[in-house]
Amino acid sequence: MRVVLYTGKGGVGKTCVAAATALRLAEQGRRVLVASTDAAHSLGDAFDREVGSEAQKVADNLWALEIDPVVAGRAAWGGLQEYLRTLMTSHAESGIEADELLVFPGLEELFALLALLDIEEGGAYDVLVVDCAPTGETLSLLKYPERLGAFIERALPFKRKALKVGRPVIEGVMKIPMPQDALFDELSSLVGRLERLRALLTDTGRVSLRVVTTAERIVVKEAKRAYSWLGLYGYHVDAVIVNRLYPEEALAGYFDRWTELQRTSLSEIGDAFADTVVLRLMLRQGELHGAPALREAAAELYGDVDPEAVLSPAGGLGLRASTDGCELSLAAPFFDKRDLDLRQDGDDLVVSLANQTRRLPLPERLRGRDVVGARYEDGSLVVTFEPEPNAR
Repeated sequence: MRVVLYTGKGGVGKTCVAAATALRLAEQGRRVLVASTDAAHSLGDAFDREVGSEAQKVADNLWALEIDPVVAGRAAWGGLQEYLRTLMTSHAESGIEADELLVFPGLEELFALLALLDIEEGGAYDVLVVDCAPTGETLSLLKYPERLGAFIERALPFKRKALKVGRPVIEGVMKIPMPQDALFDELSSLVGRLERLRALLTDTGRVSLRVVTTAERIVVKEAKRAYSWLGLYGYHVDAVIVNRLYPEEALAGYFDRWTELQRTSLSEIGDAFADTVVLRLMLRQGELHGAPALREAAAELYGDVDPEAVLSPAGGLGLRASTDGCELSLAAPFFDKRDLDLRQDGDDLVVSLANQTRRLPLPERLRGRDVVGARYEDGSLVVTFEPEPNAR
């Protein structure tokens, strides 16, 4: 199944772009599901149809879904929720409606991703188009599989062993129920799902992200940051979509200054994303909703381009020999080198870009070798490792 995710700063029109893309693919004969992970769902508004937490057919070959984090949470780890509900109500005189309380901050995004994994593994569609939350929330969403999976995997064996020994004492003294083995089995299963999710999202042959922006300086800056941060986590951005471009004739007179500002932004976008496909969509004369308007927008946006294709080649980590040892390069464009930081922690490289940090497992070839230097060169972080012992 091909998976295409659309993100961007709030208000740039990513929902309409995702909806238009899904409709175009469906009309080309593909079975398509368009799903929203944005808490402020508006897919239904784009299609002029009611859309809910179950896939609903909105056109031939096209289904739409607005993921409900509470429903997705039950599917993801219903056993843990049931245990916490029991814990919360064990001394209460009346029951507590705990479902919403048990969707902890950040887990809504995780549940949405796990719902996407279930859809992909179900194989009922040819293409999954995802209308993601605004950029910042999407970055949080995409960090969870790696971070939470690693945490649970490290903590689970110790906690399970400790509770096996201490459960009778704790339950007897504190009069609160302790988690049973089935709960730990569920958490182990969750780790497996997170690993599969991470593998799916970084499969550049099947999954792409597309950043939607407008030709405004502040929005373009956020698009550039998003592009770099997504690359840091191993996600492939195969296109940048510039939405709501003003026809120059519409800016004549009072808005003349905007003509020059738009040209400047388009030039910056062209230079910044020279290795990535850039697609453009003009501002419509009317609001962009309903099948006719979405169809027209998709035709303009894609032209002869196949929306299902991987539109730009993936980059990723580069590994090469050097006179000083071995060099690992990681694309990190659009940042001042003062925003970059790294440290080595065993066989992991901890890389920070501004306020985003990733723990990067080193390739097998570099494990057990120390970092001896680093530099920022041509938009990439280049890290030098000591030579192999037999090469010294």
